[in-house]
Amino acid sequence: MADLLQFLVKTPITPKTKFYSGGVLTDLDGPAGGTCTVTLTKPDGTPGPASGTVTHVSTGIYSFVLDGPADPTVYDIAWSGQIGSRSATQTTQAEALGELLFTLPDLRAFKVGGEAKFASDITWPDEQLMDARTVVLGEFTKILGCSPVPKFRRKILNGNGSTCLNLPDLFAHRVLSVTVNGAPQAATDYQINDAAQIEAISGYSYGTPFTPGRRNVAVEYVHGLQQIEGKGRNAAMVMAAADLDPSGFSNAVSVTTPDGMSYSYEPSETGRGGYQRHTGIRDLDRWLNRHSQVGLAVA
Repeated sequence: MADLLQFLVKTPITPKTKFYSGGVLTDLDGPAGGTCTVTLTKPDGTPGPASGTVTHVSTGIYSFVLDGPADPTVYDIAWSGQIGSRSATQTTQAEALGELLFTLPDLRAFKVGGEAKFASDITWPDEQLMDARTVVLGEFTKILGCSPVPKFRRKILNGNGSTCLNLPDLFAHRVLSVTVNGAPQAATDYQINDAAQIEAISGYSYGTPFTPGRRNVAVEYVHGLQQIEGKGRNAAMVMAAADLDPSGFSNAVSVTTPDGMSYSYEPSETGRGGYQRHTGIRDLDRWLNRHSQVGLAVA
């Protein structure tokens, strides 16, 4: 299981971790499978929600249920206990997203060469499919130059004495919190304008919203497309399938998505009209080129 678990806002998820000793899964010290303490921390460093009951899943594996927050955010999770009276700690993250690239049932229904390749949750456990989805989101974000789904960002900025500060992300669209010189501000007094700036719109005197200073303004906001565009969900499943089972995917004549769309597996070409060969799968590369925000030509 990956150190980063991504899930949908307003939806509970079950983070897990594993403890090893000498390369072997090992229970923590304590009764009934060991005592594991879990602490969550919010992006601003303050305590996150309580984990509630931590469950001993099996030898060396622990979990708890995390309720989905209302807005995108990221929690740092510290798992701690003792093995042989020595401290043992694992760290993971849980990231709530505004939308998912695709659902696990959709990926399980995805057909490679006419076969629902990932239907078995024994051969392909949920954790493995979620890890693949996380990898694909990272790749899409890097290639497109923006997140294809709503994501959280916390940014520390230098105050400049004006009513606006530049934000580094394309499609930033919702302010979650603002702190200036250590003092929390009302998020409703700010908006993100069309120039990708956070802008003070009320509750201030002229020249005072972002008082001059070094790293004295903390902004938490949501950025990325409101939802993945066009056939992006299908494109994301194509990339995930190729990542999960490269040999089986490349040998298939075609792939079929749950909505009935079929794509022939056809290698991409390079060098034509600015076309970029990101993955080697023509239909996938066409979608990535078409929706890229970094100046690439449409395939």
